[in-house]
Amino acid sequence: MAPSIPVLPLLDVHRSVVELRLSGSWHSYHVADAPALAAALANAVGSPRFDALARELSVCIPRAGKPGGQALFFSLNEFSLVLPTATLVG
Repeated sequence: MAPSIPVLPLLDVHRSVVELRLSGSWHSYHVADAPALAAALANAVGSPRFDALARELSVCIPRAGKPGGQALFFSLNEFSLVLPTATLVG
């Protein structure tokens, strides 16, 4: 299993889009429950981590009796790059 890496996600709750800067370039992902991710990020204890193989963002939130917090996992689906096929004439 590949190690997860710490990330600083940019989240657009209205479009359910998460942006991550990975290896020097930006990647866009769809998240199914953007409001839950926003709440988790607002209460996070530590940096969110991204697992590229599983395409999961993990966020630890505080929990009584768990010094490291409780990890919540959010599945991310990467958007494919869509290039326009139409051309302007004139």
